[in-house]
Amino acid sequence: MKAVFVNGNMEQDIKQEIAQAVMGEDAPPEAEPPRRKTKLTERTAAKVAAFLLLLVMTAVTAGGILGALLLYDTGIYGTSETTFKHEIFSGIARGDGYTLASYVTWDSENLSYQMDQETAEWFCGERNIAFAAVEAKGQGEIWRSGANTDADSPWQFSFSYDWADPERPSMGAVENAYTVQLVLNSAFPIQDDYALANWVAGMAYALRYWIYAIIAAAALLVAVCFVFLLCAAGHRPGVEGVRPGWGTKIPLDLLTAAVALVLFWGIQMVVEANFGGIGVVLVVVLGPAILAGVFTGWCMSLALRVKLGGWWRNTVIYVALRWAWKVLKKLGGGLRAAGRGLAGLLGGVPLVGKTVLIFLGLCVLEGLGILVSLGFFWSWGVLAFLWVLEKLLLFLAVLAVALMCRKLLLGGRALAAGDLAYQVDTSRMVLDFKSHGEDLNHIAQGMAAAVDQRMRSERMKTELITNVSHDIKTPLTSIINYADLIGKEPRDSEKIPEYAAVLTRQSERLKRLIEDLVEASKASTGNLEVDLAPCQPGVLLTQAAGEYEQRLKDAGLDLVTRQPETPVTILADGRRLWRVFDNLMNNICKYAQRGTRVYLTLEERDGQAVISFKNTSQAPLDIPAEELLERFVRGDAARGGEGNGLGLSIARSLTELQKGTLDLTVDGDLFKVVLRFGTIS
Repeated sequence: MKAVFVNGNMEQDIKQEIAQAVMGEDAPPEAEPPRRKTKLTERTAAKVAAFLLLLVMTAVTAGGILGALLLYDTGIYGTSETTFKHEIFSGIARGDGYTLASYVTWDSENLSYQMDQETAEWFCGERNIAFAAVEAKGQGEIWRSGANTDADSPWQFSFSYDWADPERPSMGAVENAYTVQLVLNSAFPIQDDYALANWVAGMAYALRYWIYAIIAAAALLVAVCFVFLLCAAGHRPGVEGVRPGWGTKIPLDLLTAAVALVLFWGIQMVVEANFGGIGVVLVVVLGPAILAGVFTGWCMSLALRVKLGGWWRNTVIYVALRWAWKVLKKLGGGLRAAGRGLAGLLGGVPLVGKTVLIFLGLCVLEGLGILVSLGFFWSWGVLAFLWVLEKLLLFLAVLAVALMCRKLLLGGRALAAGDLAYQVDTSRMVLDFKSHGEDLNHIAQGMAAAVDQRMRSERMKTELITNVSHDIKTPLTSIINYADLIGKEPRDSEKIPEYAAVLTRQSERLKRLIEDLVEASKASTGNLEVDLAPCQPGVLLTQAAGEYEQRLKDAGLDLVTRQPETPVTILADGRRLWRVFDNLMNNICKYAQRGTRVYLTLEERDGQAVISFKNTSQAPLDIPAEELLERFVRGDAARGGEGNGLGLSIARSLTELQKGTLDLTVDGDLFKVVLRFGTIS
């Protein structure tokens, strides 16, 4: 078998020959894998073109801005094209008039001005000057180029020039010695300064408004190319993802400093350009293009570093700070270890003992300083310096202690004055001072909590008296009124049984309210007897579902129960637990929304029996869940109906007496009560 090379892919050809040898000559060639299409951001030609276009458009933008400023400075927007050109031609014509005046000489023999007519004729013939005349002061016209054949030309100029009188040099220049009149050929057949100025002026006048559109379009292209180059940074042909380039090896801060220096130098050169003529234009136009190229290159490098991630790591500042941090971390670790050791040694020593030890330590250090000074230096100056240094450090230490004592003093005064919100700042305290400050803060917090609890208790007592009075007064008033009505009716009246039924119903309501009050009081104070024994809450849950089935149907509620197949056993009082279930089910029947489902679930989770009651509330629950568990509090915040607001409070108290917990959750209209008891095997 011979190896055939096609496009340098020997392996592909070998596979194809093997397949043909096995399957025969008719074996189809192996299909080549599809090639990935090269993206525009991966093409080198596109990047180079975008970069060059950015440079060119930056030059166009800078040139356009320069041109717009020059046009505005010439006043082109407030004058006509003829007036604009007249001002430009006037400057050139004044120079030509001065040249013609320089061709005049003084003839001392004839005492008159003489004109070099041949040179003047040649000068006018090389320029677009249709007519020229020169007059001398006191002599009149001394030369003209011929007849004024272009008398209708809009470009006619007359200038006067001061000139030194050769006969009277001491008198200085003669004012208005010569007067030169020039008429330009409006067709501008000769390519001279006038023709060039005419073309430039016409172009400027035509582009006086278009130049802003050119600037905007060029600036937009610059922005598009800039964004494209940033997106293309790091992408290479045929390579997925982003790859680092040679520019990323240079530390970013060094590269930034170099680019900033170049930009600063370039901007200074552009701003302070002192070149003449076209040199200024080149600097002002090409300078920004070069600076834009440098800045774009830096931005591409930064974009590539950001894409690669961790761009700050390749900086000299980061390396230096990281090294410094490691050194400081090691030093801080040593100091913390020494501080912990010292604190451990002084931890069990009383405050007075610590004070004595610190004083003795200072005395030892002072003695060592004196011995070192006398032994090595034997200089009273060095000894005095060490003494002053030691007293300065001692002063700072005493000042720090005094400041800590002052903070503790202010904290104690604030607590004595009743300001329980005052907190002692212990962030800069040490040793026992810090501990004492934290103790004061804890005292303030404890007193604030106690005062808040006391105020809440007083408020609840007031509300309890008000609610109890209201709930007892309602059935009692009905009993009194209907008893009075029965006494006024004849013995054989048909209304007496009706009134008696109302009396019975209200009496039962009053009896139930008094029983609930007694039970709530006993449950909250722990005076209720509880006989804890193994109990299966699933049985009670099934019993509650059966007993309340009809009431739930009458209330338009659909009951859904869920229990595990394996019985769950807890330690509880079956009679008290049933009262909890009864109160919760009664609460659901009263306040659940008609046409909704009620969920009763039991599950074993993490060694606990979790019993949940869930329903949708009929009225909006506009009070917190914690307040619903208080006595005489109902979700509708009204005192109508038969509810007295004791059901949930009694249920929680009974649950806690049985070593369980009751959690109430309110989420919108969802009302959920969860009971938790520890399971037993």
